[in-house]
Amino acid sequence: MQTRTNPFIVMAGLYLTVGLAAVMGTLAVESGLIESLPRLRWVLIHLVTIGGLTQAVFGVLPSLVTATDASARRPADGRRWLQWLALNAGYPLLLLGMATGATVVAVTGGTIVLGALGLLLSTVFRTTGRAPDRRISRYYRLAPWFLVVGILAAFGMLLGIHGPGGYFGSLEAHVHANVWGFLALIVAGALLTLLPALLEAELRYPRLVSVTFWGLTIGVVGLVAGPWLGRHEVTILGLGSYVVGTGALLANVVGTYRSSDRSYTRRIALVLGAYLWLAFPVPWAPFVLLFPDAVPAGAIEIAAINGLIFGWMLQLAMAFLPVVAAASARPVADRGVVEAVTAVAAEHPQPSWIQVGSVNLGMLALWLTPVPVLGGLTASTTLAGFALIAVAWALFVVSLWRSIASPTSEGAKRRGAMRDTA
Repeated sequence: MQTRTNPFIVMAGLYLTVGLAAVMGTLAVESGLIESLPRLRWVLIHLVTIGGLTQAVFGVLPSLVTATDASARRPADGRRWLQWLALNAGYPLLLLGMATGATVVAVTGGTIVLGALGLLLSTVFRTTGRAPDRRISRYYRLAPWFLVVGILAAFGMLLGIHGPGGYFGSLEAHVHANVWGFLALIVAGALLTLLPALLEAELRYPRLVSVTFWGLTIGVVGLVAGPWLGRHEVTILGLGSYVVGTGALLANVVGTYRSSDRSYTRRIALVLGAYLWLAFPVPWAPFVLLFPDAVPAGAIEIAAINGLIFGWMLQLAMAFLPVVAAASARPVADRGVVEAVTAVAAEHPQPSWIQVGSVNLGMLALWLTPVPVLGGLTASTTLAGFALIAVAWALFVVSLWRSIASPTSEGAKRRGAMRDTA
């Protein structure tokens, strides 16, 4: 049967591959082999966020919205290609502007990305009216608006326009809106949509779906508004609400897994590891906000952002993106993304325990860098952390390109020996 490769997923694979090269560059800098490269850290972060995960979200969000609704009309190809062109014209300009410090170039790229996002919002709102489960579709309707807020906060940083919280308030608002808002809401909706079908079990606590939605939504509003306004009490209240929403989500993830036959263990391990590093900064946040001189606030903030990018995002991508890449290339006649992902997951090998172990050990090493007693070992722990993450990242990129290149045959060739059902 003829298949179609999702162009957004191809670009996600490309940028994640370039991101792996940037990690190798980071290792070269940390080991002293080359001079420090300007803005390498932020370029690396955006290769994962906008370059990898946002491309993937653009590629699969309309399909997630309709989920198993076979009667829903697919978005027009012309509109989708326009989204792809806008996103992939704007993002390189944004990346170039960031790397060179050219504000006009970065703002131009960000504006074009904002236009692509507007087109995506139009597609989502046209589609969600036909979505079979409105409780889940509202995650997808709301999430892109937080990316709008995140881009506007980025414009503020580039143009020197800030709220009462100043530059660093705009920076935190930007990160929280993009990651804890945009991506986290879509991930939550996707997990609640896909896991029951993947695990062949009913969602364990369906009443918690609304708790998750409102906890995350109210929480991220506080996490965006608090730093921008310079009001720590708003940030802390938002953080508390976000913890409630995340706890409700994880209760459904763990409960649904426990009530299933407990297959796909390594995928679930990556999901739980991802949320460990998303939640890990929470106990530190009040100290950083209220007593910044009593703790290494700067080092903790760097470790927290690393956790969001390499601990949370990368693990979720490793768990599902190769399967989604293969599923998105299934023939158009297939019933929907849920059935396609379920079928592909049964054929394709799971991520290896090496990936699970190396990415989490790498994140542990990066989180050790703020510990004062290890101050003399900061360079070594940073180097070890990125080296371990690079191992997991490399295995992930190979698996992703295999899925993109051969979406229907890779699993069929290897499933007998490779599938883990323990």
